[in-house]
Amino acid sequence: MADNPKLLVVDDEEVVCQACRRIFSRQGFEVETTVDAREGLAWAQQKKYRIILLDIKMPNMDGIQFLEALRQTDPEVPVLIITGYPSIPNAAAAMRLGASDYVTKPFTSEEITRAVQRVLATRPEPVEVGTAEEPAAADVGSDEQVLFWHESWFRLEADGSACVGVVLSGLAHANRIAIRLPKIGEVVYQGLPMASVAAEDSPPVFIPAPISGVVVAVNESLPQHTDWLVSDPCGEGWLACVCSTRYEEELKNCRPRQVLLVNADPRSAEQQAKRLATLGCQVQVLSDRDAASAALNDIEDRVLILDAASWGDDGPELVGMINSRAPGLRVVVAAPNAALETAYRKKKIFYYAVEPFADSEIADILAAAFRMQEPPKPERPKGPSEPISMIAITNRQGHKVQLMAAPGLLWRNEGLGQEISQKLLAMMLPVVITPGEANLTPANILKTAAACDRVLVLLARDSGLLPGGLARHSKPEFAVESGDAAGKITTLAVQPDAVGGFAGLDARTCSALADHIVREMASY
Repeated sequence: MADNPKLLVVDDEEVVCQACRRIFSRQGFEVETTVDAREGLAWAQQKKYRIILLDIKMPNMDGIQFLEALRQTDPEVPVLIITGYPSIPNAAAAMRLGASDYVTKPFTSEEITRAVQRVLATRPEPVEVGTAEEPAAADVGSDEQVLFWHESWFRLEADGSACVGVVLSGLAHANRIAIRLPKIGEVVYQGLPMASVAAEDSPPVFIPAPISGVVVAVNESLPQHTDWLVSDPCGEGWLACVCSTRYEEELKNCRPRQVLLVNADPRSAEQQAKRLATLGCQVQVLSDRDAASAALNDIEDRVLILDAASWGDDGPELVGMINSRAPGLRVVVAAPNAALETAYRKKKIFYYAVEPFADSEIADILAAAFRMQEPPKPERPKGPSEPISMIAITNRQGHKVQLMAAPGLLWRNEGLGQEISQKLLAMMLPVVITPGEANLTPANILKTAAACDRVLVLLARDSGLLPGGLARHSKPEFAVESGDAAGKITTLAVQPDAVGGFAGLDARTCSALADHIVREMASY
């Protein structure tokens, strides 16, 4: 993406303009908005925009009239139609005038981002003669900090995208590693599987997305250079680039890996700090006792690594001081041998490792030291569980929302059904749970939609994703007219486990999936 590409939003609803500004400013666009179609047309005729987002229904000048006038002066600029009322005549007229695609209101951040990226992928940005540059798949040299969601990480790049990857333990001695990367254009959601890594004949490890968004690039060289996952997982070993769509909301779930490196030898300290940086750590080097003591004032979410070789016989006593000042700090001792192991262990250290930087054991140690607690399994109420056909709420906007589930997917006292119910109740929302198995015929779904403001239909469907992956579908056909109940329906298709349901999903994926479903219900 070029530096500061311009994006124009023309929509008479200020809330839509502000939503688009928030979404696309974070993605590196210079966003201009207007609620006046005539003003927007004047801007479009005077300036060069990478893409225009255009509402159809507007006072004074509608979207079709806007397009007719624009195409007289600029036949090439991509235009994405925004509409709450898709119809065949409007669609035909818009496409005839060169509209590239459309998205319906209300849209999610992922839906409009995906639509914009899809349009731009078919319209390469014009480059003046003599100024073309070789595009980079990802700027892996950014100075932005690396933030982690469990073992997955992301880093904001200069163009506004998020470079994402993973720091895995247990790969250092694997002979063969197989990698499955996400696809360009795929929507990924924080906490749900986006990639997998399998070492030799072991089962694949599913890699959760550290942040939600639309995949815009993948590291195509990685499957041929799997050693990068060990040697440089936060550099050459990146997995994908994502246009983040919920950055501010999801940032609170991520954290940096901060390391206090206590090493009195400047040369080895420099080498160790570089290795820690390749593993995504923010490193503060402490070369003497006073510096180490001062750093103990702020230890939250930090790990201390002490280089035993540089401290000799004074090391155990130093660790004793550290433990007395900061008993909650996780202390790792990196030693040249096991000579002082007993003395250090008496100080209640987290781990004692012999030459961990030489054999890549340091990656495994950090994985354990920074491991986030898995979400606790909800306590199962006594008594037999029963299937759930529907969960209904009235959210804080006053909208009545129904979640309808295909048979066998949700149960009251276990798994995803219990997670969703408890998360909704924790939000103090009125919840009505209907037992039994839903009749998911089109007629019944439409009947339910007519009686409420929104219907979410939960299905287990093969979408080519990894188990637990989520595919969201809300785009109606053009034949759906204004006021039709079909416009209230959104399908949430979850990639099933090996036996076709959700029972095989791990607790972390199940909790993250429940979070996304609850957000859909509560935020409409």
